[in-house]
Amino acid sequence: MTWIRQVLLPAALCLVLLPGAGFGQAQDEAIRVFLDCQTHCDTEHLRREITYVNWVRDRQDAVVHLLITSQGTGGGGQEYTLQLMGLRDFQGVNDEIKFSTRQTDTGDEVRRALTQRIALGLGRYVARGGLAERVRITFVAPPGGPPGAGAGPVQQPKDPWNLWVFRVSVNGFLAGESQSEQNDISGSVRADRVSETWKFRISAGANRSHSEFTLSDSTVFKSTNSRYNASSLLVRSLGDHWSLGTEANALRSTRENYDLTAKVMPGIEFNVFPYRESSRRQLVLVYQVGLSYANYQDTTIYNKLVETRPLHRFVLAAEAVQPWGSVDGSLNASSYLDDFANNRISVFGSCSIRLVRGLNLNVYGSYSRVRDQLSLLKAGASDEEILLRLKQIKTSYYYSGSIGLSYTFGSKFNNIVNPRFGNLGGGCFCSGGSCFCN
Repeated sequence: MTWIRQVLLPAALCLVLLPGAGFGQAQDEAIRVFLDCQTHCDTEHLRREITYVNWVRDRQDAVVHLLITSQGTGGGGQEYTLQLMGLRDFQGVNDEIKFSTRQTDTGDEVRRALTQRIALGLGRYVARGGLAERVRITFVAPPGGPPGAGAGPVQQPKDPWNLWVFRVSVNGFLAGESQSEQNDISGSVRADRVSETWKFRISAGANRSHSEFTLSDSTVFKSTNSRYNASSLLVRSLGDHWSLGTEANALRSTRENYDLTAKVMPGIEFNVFPYRESSRRQLVLVYQVGLSYANYQDTTIYNKLVETRPLHRFVLAAEAVQPWGSVDGSLNASSYLDDFANNRISVFGSCSIRLVRGLNLNVYGSYSRVRDQLSLLKAGASDEEILLRLKQIKTSYYYSGSIGLSYTFGSKFNNIVNPRFGNLGGGCFCSGGSCFCN
């Protein structure tokens, strides 16, 4: 017990007496805000623009917890949700702000909009803090209106596109060295139309990858892989919890031995929580049933070149974003109705949990039990095709996972921004499963 008195008790006393170890906040101090961004945020820009609060690294040092989440909108933009939760002296003083950005908004326009909404949301807390007399709110009059004029009731402007949003992309990749080279080209098109009642999406994409390797005997090994796909989704809203939908997709893939495969899967979805809360929490159950058609490039291990089979799928998915962290997971089970032995069960989960002050646990894992590889080649795959992943091979499972802890300690404040010499790192370019770094 002597060593406990000599070591642990003095250490505990030092922690209590350390500057800033307590949680109180002086009356004349700027309010302390903990930024918990669960989406893309330019934190340096926020700290640079909003200087009348103290940004802290840990929730336990804050009097306001700012939680930011986002989800995609029908127009291709993002809907941001700002949850402001009062702590200690502000306990019970909570607020929520929602706003949307457009797909065409630049990164600077998005971060300026986010900064402006955060500044407005923090206003009620700053008004009670020690710097309240130094803060002013300004108003920018709408274009063409007199100074100080209000904007009037918000009205939906006429939309010549009738809510349709289109996206077209083309990408090329080229890399090489003295003994190998690789090129990759891909493209996609997509059209969306989303209203409160209906959701429609149609998309198509193509990818072609070519590689050449010079072997030790000076022979050149060449490989080409191609994949073409198309998909569509039509959903009808049935209130705050229910939806009906139909999903259809088609695929042509050299690696998966498909000359053409197509599926049509009508289904129903139930969300335990109202859809308006989807940026913070979801518990979704989906059931689909439909038909699958396959025209194979070569004979499969089941001696098939063409087949049509009924199938169904069940999905259970959950997601939560809370002050203590975030967690999400899903269970996906599917099988062919004419042969339940051909099935697949997949589970996925990830979490980021704040265990104690400064200590975070990050866990990710997925596992699939595979019993539905109907397209496997009867002739098998060569060693080269296996190594270069040119052909699909038989497996009974897939898995992946990671776990990690991070601990941060030191100064509680996080206000200073200094980007000098911040761009000296190398870069990596990846395509077709290969990466090239400098």
